[in-house]
Amino acid sequence: MYRELDHTADLRYELICHDMESLFSDLIQILMDNYKPVLGKTPVLEKEYPIKEMEDLVFDTVNDWIYMIDAKKLFVHSCRIDNTLKCDFVTFSKLQGIELKALTYHELKITQKEGKIILKVVFDT
Repeated sequence: MYRELDHTADLRYELICHDMESLFSDLIQILMDNYKPVLGKTPVLEKEYPIKEMEDLVFDTVNDWIYMIDAKKLFVHSCRIDNTLKCDFVTFSKLQGIELKALTYHELKITQKEGKIILKVVFDT
């Protein structure tokens, strides 16, 4: 589950999830909701990201997803965790929403409370 928080210039979100896999699924959904892509149906690429310190993993992975959209014209479609974070990418024919430039380190914070992961992020638009 995620919700948008007020922010003066950029997009700010708070995500509350049970595990890392659902956290990355919610991050994908944030990209989907903002870009509003028209996606292909079949994955064309699987990419692996090594598990590391959580804030760095979120920062590096999401920024790579944004790079893949912009430079490679591939959109992250799904992810799973199996010793590494594995993500499937699909083609897209057009983007109908707003472009995100990057996930920032500004206010990037991960905490755990009552068995849930809480992530706060800010996207530069």
